[in-house]
Amino acid sequence: MVLRSPLHGLRLMRPLVLVLLLAAGARESAAQTVNGLIRGLVTARGDGAPVVSAEVKRVGGSSRARTDQQGRFELSAGSGDTLLVRMLGFRETRVIVRAQNEQLQVALEPLATVLPVFTTTMGQRVIRASESPRSVTVVDRAEIEAVAAVAANQLLRQLPGLQELPAPPSKTSISIRGFDDARVLVLVDGEPVAGSLVESRDIGRLSTIATERIEVTKGPSSVEFGSDALGGVINIVQAAPTKALALDGVVRQGGLGREEATLGMSQTVGRVGYRLNGGWRQSDRLTGYNAAGSTFNRIFDLRSDVRVALADGWSARLDVQGSQERQRFPLDANFNGFIDNRGGQGFAEVQGPALGGRLRLRAFQQRFSYQYRQSRELLPIRGSADSVEQQERQGRYLLAYAAVKGGHAIDAGVQHSRRTLVAPTKVDGDSARELITEVFARDSWTVGNVLLTAGARHTQSTLWGAATNPSVGLAWQARPTLRLRSNMARGFRAPGFKEIRYTFFNPAGGYEIVGNPELRPESSWSTSAGGTWAPRSSLSFDVEAYRNDVQDLVDWSYRGDNAAGFQTYANVNVARARTQGIESNVRLTVFGSEVSAGYDFLHARNLRTGLPLTRRATHTARVRLARDVALLRGLASDLSVRYTGSAPLIGIPAGAPITGPFSTEQGIIGRQGALLSVDAQLRLQLTATAELSAGGNNLLDQQPALWTPAFQRQLFVGLRVRWGGTR
Repeated sequence: MVLRSPLHGLRLMRPLVLVLLLAAGARESAAQTVNGLIRGLVTARGDGAPVVSAEVKRVGGSSRARTDQQGRFELSAGSGDTLLVRMLGFRETRVIVRAQNEQLQVALEPLATVLPVFTTTMGQRVIRASESPRSVTVVDRAEIEAVAAVAANQLLRQLPGLQELPAPPSKTSISIRGFDDARVLVLVDGEPVAGSLVESRDIGRLSTIATERIEVTKGPSSVEFGSDALGGVINIVQAAPTKALALDGVVRQGGLGREEATLGMSQTVGRVGYRLNGGWRQSDRLTGYNAAGSTFNRIFDLRSDVRVALADGWSARLDVQGSQERQRFPLDANFNGFIDNRGGQGFAEVQGPALGGRLRLRAFQQRFSYQYRQSRELLPIRGSADSVEQQERQGRYLLAYAAVKGGHAIDAGVQHSRRTLVAPTKVDGDSARELITEVFARDSWTVGNVLLTAGARHTQSTLWGAATNPSVGLAWQARPTLRLRSNMARGFRAPGFKEIRYTFFNPAGGYEIVGNPELRPESSWSTSAGGTWAPRSSLSFDVEAYRNDVQDLVDWSYRGDNAAGFQTYANVNVARARTQGIESNVRLTVFGSEVSAGYDFLHARNLRTGLPLTRRATHTARVRLARDVALLRGLASDLSVRYTGSAPLIGIPAGAPITGPFSTEQGIIGRQGALLSVDAQLRLQLTATAELSAGGNNLLDQQPALWTPAFQRQLFVGLRVRWGGTR
């Protein structure tokens, strides 16, 4: 038997007592630090805009929160605690709480796999590109100025995957992934541009004055925006008012009769900010018509924007804009055709915190008139040709709600529209009316490094019936340098007034066109998958494959002869089409230069005839270089080289209700030549307020065969004066 001293037992108890004391101290320390709410704001480094739905959690504890629509959060923590802030598309950040009443300011660094750009989604909510698995291209103000684009088509036609297609005699449209005209939805600040009801869509009519950015969403987007978004969406977004008084004026003059001038003023006084811009431009070419002589185009634009900060986080906005256009083009050796367009639109909205989220109410009104006349002279003759003025009227009323609930960013709402077409002698009763009600919802759910989206929109129309369109998407931040994405969506295009109710009689041509009230909406299913790899912040590679299958396309159909012996045609749902391809893009910043290069492969076919879609080039590419020239202070250069490959021309069968050089042949009757266009501009800062510019479009003066839009070489010089202003 071994006897031990009592001191030996005490020595054995020392470790246990020490552990108990440490545990008690830890509990006491925790009780001292977790004693209140910590509030803060999460923004993005660089642009300073709030980051929505970022996760904020206390390290070593269970407290966690999500940032709201203003990027704000609050959670239980105390001084000395460490907070971990994470958001998909950003590098995670740790922040130490210094004091209990401290208002934390957290700036997250964006990953190079997601461009630091914004886009608009359903309910007119602006989100970051990192919050969407969609393919979105954003053209910012710097690139708009670098191209010296006075109209939207001059800028959009330079993007890979987008092609400018003519709609003779006086229009041009942009094709996205093989679909153009009525199958590409064009918006200004989220509202439809004028002219769609009378089939007078023209991208060349849209000015770039006061434009902050242009968002191009590729693929069906009906869940976010409704009808007409089969190919994609182009949204022109105006700049917000500046904080300090700012004045901006531009004058340019160049070849092909190019003359333009713009003037703008912007300021914020107290709670009220305003922006007022006006512009005028003209040329002796039409965007969709390659002809000299009497060709002429002139447009006046006016845009105004007033924003007011109300109490308790609410704000109000009033936006009004208008335009007037005169187009003149030769019909033959003796006559000129004239088109006069006048339009005005505007919206009023209020938004603010409500029901645990953010509520938006918007009312939009639009008026547009179209008139066609003829003359042997340079001015139209009253009452000539088909001179009856056609008018369209639209009203849209939106109630939208957005909230962050856990890891979910939820958007939901309802929109009601009233559309009227006034076309005497062409529509029964001289006018037609349509009422549309749309209900939509979308959930964006972030789980770790994965973003899941799901949404749907149901549309009900008194003119053509109903359509329901869903979409699902996924984005996975596999690594900080690698982001993968995929999306599946259904889109639709509702038949228009002219296709359902319009009657047109051409006795000289021996035919008439009648409306078809049995038309169904065109619909499509689209799938896409791609990814972005950014091995470093100055270099990124992006690639995406896509496929669009469209059915119930509206096409001409011969319905027999009427009682007077004239051929009768109507639109019917007979055609199917498929477009598929691969898009790629590389961005590099090196030696003070920004270089981007993109390539798009497109395969577009009419599945009913087996023929390719007309004028759709299989290959398009673009290289852009922008840099500040070190040899001369204040000198900047911009160079853009774009290539559009040759494309087939598809003839129109004999007897179809349309005339033109290819209206009596079928199949592939020719090829539009390839175009290699070089555009460049030099800008020299003369003083702190004045900038001189000079440049040219299509410097090689390429003139490919059967290329119909205006394309000749055009040189220009300009002067810009800026004074004051801050963001």
